[in-house]
Amino acid sequence: MEKKIRIDGFRMHHAILEEFRFLRDESFERPAASSYVVYLTMLKQLHVEQNQRGILKEYNLSFWAKKLGISYSTLWGGKKFLEKHHFVKEEIHEGLPVLVLKDVEKYNTPERNGGVLNYLIIPHALFDTNILAEFVRTSNPEGIELLLSLLNQFRTGMSFSKSGKVEKITQERTMKTLKSQLNKNAKGVRKILSVLEALFSIEYSGIELRGKQLWIKKVSFSLKPECVAENTDEFNVNPLMAKLANELTYFLDGHQVKYKPRDQIDVMISFKQEVVSKLNYLLDEDKENFTVRDRLIKKIFLETMDQIGTYIHTEVDRKGSFHFYSIGAFFRMAFRRYLPEALKKVPYDLIHEAKIREFTVKGQVPTLYSII
Repeated sequence: MEKKIRIDGFRMHHAILEEFRFLRDESFERPAASSYVVYLTMLKQLHVEQNQRGILKEYNLSFWAKKLGISYSTLWGGKKFLEKHHFVKEEIHEGLPVLVLKDVEKYNTPERNGGVLNYLIIPHALFDTNILAEFVRTSNPEGIELLLSLLNQFRTGMSFSKSGKVEKITQERTMKTLKSQLNKNAKGVRKILSVLEALFSIEYSGIELRGKQLWIKKVSFSLKPECVAENTDEFNVNPLMAKLANELTYFLDGHQVKYKPRDQIDVMISFKQEVVSKLNYLLDEDKENFTVRDRLIKKIFLETMDQIGTYIHTEVDRKGSFHFYSIGAFFRMAFRRYLPEALKKVPYDLIHEAKIREFTVKGQVPTLYSII
């Protein structure tokens, strides 16, 4: 079985990267390094808050200034650039200020616009390096643009890799190309590459000594292991969970439920524990695919939300208002109650096979045995 690897990080949509490039190439106000950095921190915060709609409730510029070792005033200038060019705007939701990142919701739901997901992955490990601080300190947006360009290519390269070894996936640039992209001489290019060595293993080839000068023909990059995670999604459920998390955001916003990012995370954890983990061995008749299971998971999630929505409306009509004591706990009980009824509609042969499969693999009483 091929071992899949992936960059351990969060999405930046390719179309947004193209907007930065358009400003760089076609406008008189080129994006500064600080504007890239602020946008990346906002995407990181979106990942933390698990908000697919591009709405930030808990973004704190002071936190990121301290975390990255960049002055608050510098990052504030980067944020103002993003606002001026409409990458982000402030709105009032439920009486509280939030930040809304332009088009993130649209690019996260491309099926609504007849498109496909197209994004690069920003490694979490980036924020544990001095790369961003150094490129801001030296006013070097070209360095960040090279970083993003490499990450874009690495995601594509990993999708085609069969080795499962990160060091075997490489990207190459000629020194001539790097000098042009970075607008630096060879010495300046090497300085930028030395900063990127916090994330990339970098090798030079075609090296010559001409007089007293070192000439390098080609540079190859490979990601360091800390940027990469093996795909632990053994039962291939993560893409579906991401879509359901998006549906949850719409549900909570649509019912004007006041919630924190932590509440969304609690709901998805409870769903994974109460429902998804119990269906890991429910395969189709071909014993390879999860079509029946995925359809069941989606049905349970959406119909449970419908029932909760009806309950909310009933309580509002009866008492004039409704408040969750604990959103995560409320959803957990609802998922737990709904699962047995939903399983009765699955062909018994598939349930029976799932029980046998789990017993064979784990050598203990199957999870489904106590439910149906």
